[in-house]
Amino acid sequence: MDKRSTKRFRYRLVALVLLVDLCVVALAAFSLQQSRAQYCERVAVQTQNLSLALESSLARLIDQADLAVLSVIDEIYRQRAQGGLDAASLNAFMVRQKGRLAEMGSMRAADARGVVHYGTEDAAPDVSLADRDYFKQLRDNPKLGLVISKPVVGRFTGRWALILARRISAPDGSFAGIVCGTLPLEEILKIFSSMQIGIGGGISLRDADMGTIVRHPWSGDFGSIVGKRVMSPELNRLVSAGQASGTFYTPTGWDNVAKMVTFHKVAQHPLYIIVGLAARDFLAQWWRDVFKLSVLVLLFLAASVLVSRLVYQRWVRDREAEAALLQSKQELEHRVVQRTAELYQANQQLTDELRERELAEQRLREGRNMLAQVIDTIPQSVFWKDRHSVYLGCNARFAELAGLANPEAVLGKTDFDLAWSETESEGYRAADREVMETSRPRYHHVERMSQPGRGVHWMDTTKVPLCDERGAVYGVLGVTEDITARRAAEDARNQALAFSESLLKASPAAILVYDGESGRCVMANQAAATLIGGSIDELCRQSFRQLSSWQAVGLDRVAESVLEHGPTQHLEATIRSSFNKRVLMDCFLSRCDVAGKPHLMFVGIDISEKKRLEQENKVIEAQMLHVQKLESLGVLAGGIAHDFNNILMVVLGNADLAQMRIPAESPARENLRQIEVAAGRAAELAKQMLAYSGKGRFVIERLEVNSVVEEMAHMLEVSISKKVVLRYQFAERLPAVNGDATQLRQVILNLVLNASEAIGEDRGLIVVATGLKQCDRAYLGDSCVDDQLPEGAYVSIDVSDSGCGIRPEIVSKIFDPFFTTKFTGRGLGMAAVLGIVRGHHGAIKLRSVPGSGTTFTVLLPVAQGAEAERPAVTMAPATLWQGRGTVLLVDDEETIRKLGREMLMALGFQVLTACDGQEALRVYAENRETIVCVLLDLTMPTLDGEQTFQELRRIDPGVRVVISSGYHEQEVAQKFQGQGLAGVIQKPYKVTEMSRKLSEVLAG
Repeated sequence: MDKRSTKRFRYRLVALVLLVDLCVVALAAFSLQQSRAQYCERVAVQTQNLSLALESSLARLIDQADLAVLSVIDEIYRQRAQGGLDAASLNAFMVRQKGRLAEMGSMRAADARGVVHYGTEDAAPDVSLADRDYFKQLRDNPKLGLVISKPVVGRFTGRWALILARRISAPDGSFAGIVCGTLPLEEILKIFSSMQIGIGGGISLRDADMGTIVRHPWSGDFGSIVGKRVMSPELNRLVSAGQASGTFYTPTGWDNVAKMVTFHKVAQHPLYIIVGLAARDFLAQWWRDVFKLSVLVLLFLAASVLVSRLVYQRWVRDREAEAALLQSKQELEHRVVQRTAELYQANQQLTDELRERELAEQRLREGRNMLAQVIDTIPQSVFWKDRHSVYLGCNARFAELAGLANPEAVLGKTDFDLAWSETESEGYRAADREVMETSRPRYHHVERMSQPGRGVHWMDTTKVPLCDERGAVYGVLGVTEDITARRAAEDARNQALAFSESLLKASPAAILVYDGESGRCVMANQAAATLIGGSIDELCRQSFRQLSSWQAVGLDRVAESVLEHGPTQHLEATIRSSFNKRVLMDCFLSRCDVAGKPHLMFVGIDISEKKRLEQENKVIEAQMLHVQKLESLGVLAGGIAHDFNNILMVVLGNADLAQMRIPAESPARENLRQIEVAAGRAAELAKQMLAYSGKGRFVIERLEVNSVVEEMAHMLEVSISKKVVLRYQFAERLPAVNGDATQLRQVILNLVLNASEAIGEDRGLIVVATGLKQCDRAYLGDSCVDDQLPEGAYVSIDVSDSGCGIRPEIVSKIFDPFFTTKFTGRGLGMAAVLGIVRGHHGAIKLRSVPGSGTTFTVLLPVAQGAEAERPAVTMAPATLWQGRGTVLLVDDEETIRKLGREMLMALGFQVLTACDGQEALRVYAENRETIVCVLLDLTMPTLDGEQTFQELRRIDPGVRVVISSGYHEQEVAQKFQGQGLAGVIQKPYKVTEMSRKLSEVLAG
């Protein structure tokens, strides 16, 4: 045996073993590196979650404390506006604010010199905060909002705390002091200590300068850590770059322990939350993994050394055998010469054998050609490699798969030379080694393959070892098939199956499937068991042909028709199931074929609730339609009244001016008085329309309903037919109501007159009864107009008659304005009744039986609180008040502008006029120095009165504006409440009324 060849083989074997061992070690190291990176990523997310949770808690705590400070400042401003600060009341208010926030330590208020006068605890006299930084900042900068101090030791509590302070400003804007609250560091530490951070972790709160405020775990002494700026270089770099949050790994934290750190700025406040988890805590499991994997690698290295030794010994034995064989060959060659003669004799025989061999080789070539054609035509890709995974050949399909021009192009290439990715190539070669080393085939292994221009495909690959005549493995043969489409179809089928099962389970509809031949139930979902009753097993033991519930409603006949003819049938049916459960359901029956056999699918949906809701919706829609109709008519009536008042303004105003200008003995004065009387009656009609729209004038006072009815008894008796008897039924000790006595008398009078007219010339009875009712929502909702009144106690006024009653078709119209059944009626009486009742936040109910009579029930809420004050009555002055200066009159009606000019000039004023809001702004801006008052119409095009008033206030906050409107002055005054309106005057008005209103405005 040649020693040089032995030595060369030994070196090669050692190199191969070292290469394999290095690959294993590198793979282990790479796996450990990836594992460490995953641990670090998870702990980074954990620190981010912790920091966000702490940031949210601290931000909410600071916002709540700031809200308490703001509440105290508002209380100080309120007391100061009422005449002065009440120390006891203010201290008690601070105690209440502190009590709402358990984490707050105390609250104090100091004056402009910094002396503390108020607080949640008793303070030593003359204690000053003037030297505190937060006091100086708020004193010197009026624009500062909330100021959060550095950690300080409280002068009252002696505890470390953060101070939250805000400025108190005097009415002139100057500095008047501060209000501050304390957040003890112990409270913040409690929040931090509730977080799980491990043995080596830590949480700290830092200020804007990155000075430490508090840190968990706590050393026990705040003074040793407050203000410390020790931080890692990574944190310093991120904060210096202006970042509000970040996550990083540092080998040197604040305690020289390697950590994963996340910092987060606390909302808009100058504070930072820093959370760090120690590497020794979150990498503990990783180090255990390192130990386990190291042991496995060492075992593999030992096994590889042992195997290589065995291989070397085997190779030495083979070489020794080869040497012995060579020696035998040499001895044989010596014998050849002796046997040449014998060979010559056998030459003829050998020639025949060669001829036969040539024929055999020809047949072999033909077989190989046939095999090559078969390999190239099969749909699978075929390839074969040597022991080093170098391609020895492939078929045309594989060459196309690899992006090669022809099968010969694959010769001598490895997987790394083809179109696959490096990871895929390593996987293929690993599979080759496994097959060749184990000498066992690997069947139908599914793996990924990247194909040029076609993306990633899934391949089903089978690999078998190639062996020589001695059974030694010299390569590998592989057959692979693209199963991407098949895999996608299988995945889609599995997903569809899972989706169908999920739908069946989750479906709220009852689903039953019956065999079309036997009628037996083969499938049912839980919804069907719940809807019909019983269990799924009980349903699956039934046959639809034997169900009496189906036969009772004809479902069995419909089912047979569907099975025979096919189209889906739908019907509603009320079924009492065999489990004695009655259900109203939508039924859908359809035919489906499974494995060539007809099946019946029944889908049932419970529509009991749907039907009930549909009925309720119809009732609600009818009520809403009625309410909208009345609201629309109310708007129409209010608009008509407003325009009517504008017209009456011109009539009454000109009549008033004419009476002032003609002699007292003139006969025309009587004509003018008649004009005023007629216009007054028209104004009353307008008031009725305003009452219907809910915009009439109510003088609210505490009333006893029984007294109101008794006071008008005589008027009621003389207003009805002599043949009608009027009776009263008063309940005793009725609670009072808040209302307008005049308006309520109008309601009672209208109802009694209508009752009398319903009786006509016949004899009859009218009963006026009072009472107290406890009304719930159902009772109130059944009123003529449901205004969603609250449940509770209501005083009732019932007006019943024995007249002809009201026909059902006109019941919904009796409250419509201008609707009447009387020849001479205007149709405003009942409309006004409804408007007045709604204006008193009450309701009205109607019960009528044609031919038997009608009952109207008025419900008024029971009064709550003190009696309303009666408005003072202002007497008209004996002579007209005279003013001076310029008045700007703004109205879009030219006739009113002309009339107003004459009235104002009669009162001694100079007059400027404007036809709309834009012209009024221009005229006022040009003459603001001489204009003493603006008389402004409320309803105008372009800019209306409200918009014009706001613009005038922007030009001159002190401008005196009197609003003129056809709507009642109470409604208009309420609309402008708190906006600096000087007064309101209602159209139509006379010169005397204008004189009185302007004297009130200009004299005040």
